[in-house]
Amino acid sequence: ATAYARDVVDGRVVAGRLVRLACQRHLDDMAHARERGLRWDEEEAAAVVRFFAGLAHSKGRWAGRPVTLEPWQAFALGCPLAWKREDGTRRFRTVYHEMARKNGKSTMASGVGLKLAFFDGEPGAEVYTAATKRDQARIVHGEAVRMVKTSPHLRRRIKIFKDNLSSEATNSKYLPLGADAD
Repeated sequence: ATAYARDVVDGRVVAGRLVRLACQRHLDDMAHARERGLRWDEEEAAAVVRFFAGLAHSKGRWAGRPVTLEPWQAFALGCPLAWKREDGTRRFRTVYHEMARKNGKSTMASGVGLKLAFFDGEPGAEVYTAATKRDQARIVHGEAVRMVKTSPHLRRRIKIFKDNLSSEATNSKYLPLGADAD
């Protein structure tokens, strides 16, 4: 994540204004975070990359292959998950990602949902994939279900019942929700 931010700020990677600003903020925070009560959790950033490497694509030409994050994806996922406050809670509460078709939005969202629901150390975690129509929510959620089905490691920890993913060990769940649902 930090290497990507340096490459963007130094002009080695072409990026839009908002991405450049986010990268500059990351680098500024690396230098001054302690004064502001923040810290970069390098171990958590590395854990995000490792977690995604343990997932497999479920559709298309990459089906069955491990997910390998591109540098921009490591930045986009690492920053919201690895920047922490002094008390250990995450700095960022809301994240907005906008990207073109076929750039892995569903894969990224599914992976984040699985990590936060079942591998974040929070008992009773509840993660929802939400959309205006439940069928839309099932697109991302279906990717998460397929990831669990294709991974022996995930299947040992996560149970699948219809569209619902759950873990009895942590009392956590990951569900699709739509505004059209009861």
